[in-house]
Amino acid sequence: MVQLVIAEKPSVARDLARVLAVRPAGKTCFEGKERVITWCIGHLVELDEPASYDGRWKAWRMDTLPMLPGEFKLRAVPGTRDQLRAVCGLLSDRRFSEVVNACDAGREGELIFRYVYQLAGSRLPVKRLWISSLTDEAIRQGFLALRPGQDLEALADAARCRSEADWLVGLNATRAVTIRHRTGENSTLFSIGRVQTPTLAILVEREKQIRAFVPQDYWMVKAEFATTGGQKFPATFTLGKCTRFASGSLAETVRDRDRSHGGADDPAGPVVESLKQSKTREPPPLLFDLTSLQRTANKRFGLSAKATLEAAQALYERHKVLTYPRTDSRHLSSDMAKEMERIVGGVQKIADYAGFARPLLANLPRAGKRVFDDGKVSDHHAIIPTGKPIDPATLGRDEARVFDLVVRRFLGVFYPDAEFAQTEVVVRVGPGTAESGEPAASPGEGGDITVLPPPPDRFVARGRVRLVAGWQDVAGFGDEEDKGGDRPGRKGKKKDDEDDEAGAAALPALREGERLSGAFETLAKKTKPPSRHTEATLLSAMENAGKMVEDEELRAAMKDSGLGTPATRAAIIETLLKRGYVVREGKHLLPTGMGMGLIEALPVHSLASPELTGNWEARLARIARGQETRPAFMNDIARYVREVVDAIRQAAPMANVPLLAQQPAARRSGGKPRQGKPAAAARAAAPAAAAVGLGDLVCPACKQGHIIAGKRGWGCDRWREGCKFVVWFEEDGHKRSEADLRAIIARR
Repeated sequence: MVQLVIAEKPSVARDLARVLAVRPAGKTCFEGKERVITWCIGHLVELDEPASYDGRWKAWRMDTLPMLPGEFKLRAVPGTRDQLRAVCGLLSDRRFSEVVNACDAGREGELIFRYVYQLAGSRLPVKRLWISSLTDEAIRQGFLALRPGQDLEALADAARCRSEADWLVGLNATRAVTIRHRTGENSTLFSIGRVQTPTLAILVEREKQIRAFVPQDYWMVKAEFATTGGQKFPATFTLGKCTRFASGSLAETVRDRDRSHGGADDPAGPVVESLKQSKTREPPPLLFDLTSLQRTANKRFGLSAKATLEAAQALYERHKVLTYPRTDSRHLSSDMAKEMERIVGGVQKIADYAGFARPLLANLPRAGKRVFDDGKVSDHHAIIPTGKPIDPATLGRDEARVFDLVVRRFLGVFYPDAEFAQTEVVVRVGPGTAESGEPAASPGEGGDITVLPPPPDRFVARGRVRLVAGWQDVAGFGDEEDKGGDRPGRKGKKKDDEDDEAGAAALPALREGERLSGAFETLAKKTKPPSRHTEATLLSAMENAGKMVEDEELRAAMKDSGLGTPATRAAIIETLLKRGYVVREGKHLLPTGMGMGLIEALPVHSLASPELTGNWEARLARIARGQETRPAFMNDIARYVREVVDAIRQAAPMANVPLLAQQPAARRSGGKPRQGKPAAAARAAAPAAAAVGLGDLVCPACKQGHIIAGKRGWGCDRWREGCKFVVWFEEDGHKRSEADLRAIIARR
């Protein structure tokens, strides 16, 4: 008997064929004596459109909502029917004794296979290939340790729940909100998504904060002190924990009285009152998961989340030098410890890293649970090199950058902590009898100084000197990927205070009681609004969305969840950009008027809240672990959909709803666009939104072309280059609208 193997992509099928000695030649499959290898092209099967369940659901009417199918139907994804037909034919072929699911080892990979298997009506026994890298050795070992398909039933349940819940909430909410705010011929389509809408809400909330921000004036008093040997250092006037004066006159009064005692020979002149020195250690940062890699690449190189994922995926699939990138773990399983010598040895063969890898091979230190922790590894471990040598010059620019980040992070975890000497100096100026560095008066925690403090005045300087580079020698520079000020829940200084400290430069050698000379000046400043999100900070906000929830119990339950998954966050950002809800401005992401209007138009707060999707992801993870059942989850989703539709039905229509979407709602059921002229109908109906008309839709098949209207359907403008994506205007008696087209593409 022969084994059938189904991979997720043609490129992976070719790798499997090469390693398993199957001749990699064939239009829809590769055939050998013992195995036949075929492939999907991403999703070949999707949930069917509403009209296939009930004819009344074809038209967009409030009285037909909610749409709650008793059992979900599947259909072929337009544009890939030929390959689906071939795969289904193989799944029905009696020569096969079993089928191996070799799709990506994760929730979506499981869904891709299960949908095809179900649509084909196959009864073949299922085995599961579960590997974290595509090296030859990993593939061989994976086929020697195939898992029974039933071991992944819980994961499949979670995958189906995610897909069906997105259908239920997305389509019902989109229709309900659009219908409720319909204003006539030029009504607009409100596109709602479980992850995209809360993500948009994060950007909208930040933009509202910025627009509502009223800058406040404040003043600071700065000093430059000098030792008798001429060494200088800056310091800042500090009262308690406050460095800011509420009025310029107060700051000038303090400056003037300190100037009168600026000489080293003045008995009330500057003197080192206290000197605190300490040594600190900074351990290596954790290994990368996908989100932290995307954040770091965005901060370091300005790479988008999508570009980083594409580079990491190429390094995994094509070059075989990185492990599976779509992971949410930053640790390795304990059984990986025995692989470290082999992997480090492979990295040593790359000239750029030989100097860092060689010392580790001589005596590979134990990294302990900070690196190897089975309890913090779920489907896949952290992203690390596979150990396959490669010349970085053969990689693309982005690939080389991402590879360099991962290799240096991997080697760095085995290096010692970086060590620093920290010094805090308090300089007293002016007459007074205070016995310690404690202020004689304080403005109160966090408040500006509103009353003239009595002398003496105190200035604080801080310095930080690296004593031992440790892991930072491998990194080449400080690694700040997890220390951004936009991380939710971070405690620390406000952005306005970044100038309030004297910096981290080295201080001269000082001693308590030492006399100094000083020069003083006032600085007029204004408070600053919060910064707009970059992709790095938005990814952090999405990952930590559960921490933004006010309910303490729910926040605790959501501590390990967020908006989307590492594998989907880049796509969500790109979706918001493509739909015109968000634009890039330099490194920043800004909501457009359409995006802000969409959030304002939502009558149900939870649709834009991280609580919804964060709670879903936490429950889906429990389903995948077998700790919760699929029926219980889907019953709750159905109840939620009913509540959402009822709430929207009872909400008052918004007056002057802004243009929110790419396509007029009035042409939603039937009505063909002008044939042969891409996006002409959409531009004619909504000229103000021409920039985000039909032509903004990127082909979901090739990811390069754009969607145009032809004689019988919509297709990719790269059809001459071979892209076969098409959505017919009419299928099985159902006439599709542009809204249907967008819904189809949104689910791809």
